[in-house]
Amino acid sequence: MTQLSAEIIDIAFPNNYGVAKKDGRVIFVPGGVFGDIVRIKILKESKGYAYGAIEAVERPSPFRTKPLCPHFGVCGGCTLQDLDYEKQLELKERYLRQTLKRIGGIDIDRIEVQPVTPSPDRYLYRNKVELAFGEKDGGIMPGMRERVSPFRHYEASVVPVTTCPVFSPAIEAIIPAVREFAGREGIPPYNTATGKGVLRHLIVRESKTTGEMMVTLETTQKAGKDPVGLFETLRKDVPRVTGLYLAINDRHGDTIHYNRLRHIAGRSYITEDIDGMTFRIYPQSFFQPNTKAAGMLYGKIAGVARPAGDEHILGLYCGMGPIELYLSRYARTVTGIDSLSGNIINAGENCRINNITNCVFHAGTIEKVLGEIPLPKTDLLVIDPPRSGISNEGMKLITGINPLRMVYVSCNPATLARDLKVLLGHGFGIVTISPFDFFPHTSHLETLVLLRKAVDSR
Repeated sequence: MTQLSAEIIDIAFPNNYGVAKKDGRVIFVPGGVFGDIVRIKILKESKGYAYGAIEAVERPSPFRTKPLCPHFGVCGGCTLQDLDYEKQLELKERYLRQTLKRIGGIDIDRIEVQPVTPSPDRYLYRNKVELAFGEKDGGIMPGMRERVSPFRHYEASVVPVTTCPVFSPAIEAIIPAVREFAGREGIPPYNTATGKGVLRHLIVRESKTTGEMMVTLETTQKAGKDPVGLFETLRKDVPRVTGLYLAINDRHGDTIHYNRLRHIAGRSYITEDIDGMTFRIYPQSFFQPNTKAAGMLYGKIAGVARPAGDEHILGLYCGMGPIELYLSRYARTVTGIDSLSGNIINAGENCRINNITNCVFHAGTIEKVLGEIPLPKTDLLVIDPPRSGISNEGMKLITGINPLRMVYVSCNPATLARDLKVLLGHGFGIVTISPFDFFPHTSHLETLVLLRKAVDSR
């Protein structure tokens, strides 16, 4: 195999591979940090580019830092943990700008793009962790999918995890309790390759404001009796665990599903507080994984959109309604739409416990609801779609609403760029772009875009 020496001149998002150039060829180097000079062994070559492995770091980058996590490198989680945090933010902003220009055709130099707002916490920020089950030394062990190479990004094998510095120290007590329970009951881990086994995932949610924790075990139907005894064990080791659920999933693959969910013991929800509002969170609830950063985002939405007290706000892809409920204090009426009925039930419950009376939520796709239910004239439209962005039919309906102002919250710069290109073609203009770092040490980026409709196009 060819070996060469080169400088890492960039980080390729979203896989976070180091990027080197040699003799007119781009080389992707997993583990390379911006500014490193490394000796590379070429593993795979294609026309114009190649993949390589680091044989040695000949001169470390001044931006290279020591990872805090003992599982860094093999765990598929925080792949930028060895890069200085300020440099992470700089590269994320550059990636956002490049993506909006390349995919959206946006003249980004003529638009106000604010610096990435850093996460209030660089570690211990996550309120949710999902671990897969595997085997180690003949025993059962929760962990993360192994990150192995650019050719097979994640292996079916599981890297045992004993701690997670981006989640909570309590996981260090929860993991042994679950492992001991599974071993005692003789419950084998699920194998994604063969489809055999029982234990699939351990999901733990933690309220960052109340400290409450909720544990969900995902298993196949073969799990047998409910794990009631596990709740008492968890309560003894981690008193902050207030509830236990069992999720049954017989589908092939590694995706977590909550379609068949059973409440086993304890309270059925945990509560999270943001800026004076209380939210009840269940296993299947979508709630931003970084509580403090979410509060900053919601405040920023209110700040840039400046809703007047007599306006109607329409929220699409609203989930359990945190943005809509947050904005309700600034509006006459608020309507939220989401395709999952469970989210809408959750949103209604959060309305009641916060004594909010000016919000209405509808279950159904935006295509169905907007086509069937008459709504007040929309003054401010808030869109928070999944990573796939807005569907073609949804985009037709959204442009037909024709609001004066629109807020687009995105977790995927690529689909954001695609959708902004369409919206700009329908007479909207970008006022400001505000990125947020919800996930330090990863390539993920949350972006808030304020758009305004040109007066002569309404």
